Amino acid sequence: MEIMGRGLRQIIQETPCYVHLFSKFAAYKLFNKHSPLYGSADIINVCNLHCEHCYWWLNRKENDELTVEQWQKVIDEKFKKNHVFIITLVGGEPTLRPDVIELFVKQFPKRISIVTNGTLPLKRIKNLYFYWISIDGTQKIHDKIRGEGTWERTRKNILDYVNNNGEKAWKDIWITMTINSLNYKTVKDVIDEWYDYSNKIGFQFHTPFMKNDPLWFPFGPERTKVVDDIIDMKDKYDDDYIINPTYQLELMKRNWGGKGTIPIDCPTWAILSVDHMGREKRPCCIGSAEKESMKPICEECGLGCYSVLVGYGIKG
Repeated sequence: MEIMGRGLRQIIQETPCYVHLFSKFAAYKLFNKHSPLYGSADIINVCNLHCEHCYWWLNRKENDELTVEQWQKVIDEKFKKNHVFIITLVGGEPTLRPDVIELFVKQFPKRISIVTNGTLPLKRIKNLYFYWISIDGTQKIHDKIRGEGTWERTRKNILDYVNNNGEKAWKDIWITMTINSLNYKTVKDVIDEWYDYSNKIGFQFHTPFMKNDPLWFPFGPERTKVVDDIIDMKDKYDDDYIINPTYQLELMKRNWGGKGTIPIDCPTWAILSVDHMGREKRPCCIGSAEKESMKPICEECGLGCYSVLVGYGIKG
């Protein structure tokens, strides 16, 4: 038996974590107390790609980064102090900081996921929860967004990982696809291409930082059809391969997050997000610690991490 890739033994070992989660949820429901459930850390301020749709490049200014010792302090003072359950390591390209990854995995065994473009070789890391591999469509569309040859490099690295690390290595590979105006017609193709080499796939929608963003896939009949098609496909694949709950996908048909650049229903407090210097990001994980930086348009948000919480009844 597995629940979101977690076996029975692992679930039993993590009982204290679930007690903290339950107590936080109860405190929210009973007393409207806001305490972060999950974490996100931009562990590096460098990336080997310059993707057309990436929010990170919009606000990038400095090259400074924290040492392993400084990250340990962030872990102790922010993530452990707040008893966050799972932490997602982001960047930049986080696999360029294997020293920091090793630290986080050691501190949070089986509770660290890594969001990566997959263009660099994937290392087998003991006690890693999983790799989130970003795929933006079929080869032609993916390369248009991320650069020529990126799809092929990512595919090679995934296949090498799956073929060279034992019969269960595929369980470490989860695919994440951000749907936008260029790739929305390729959703089923992406599922079919990666089903045999991955454990799960998750979908979210592109969140713009400016009006008239060419990648923004507007609310309306076409977007609704894409969502309905994903919901229909959920029953066609084994073991909940498509991880998005139906209630969360339904939210993605409309504005669920906020007004303008201000989050309203979105529970931004539920994910403790820090940038490459350990500073808390506002208003959310794709925001910035700097007040003058560009902000995501909340009323056009497509982030899966927050909408799934709204679907559970957790709001801002």
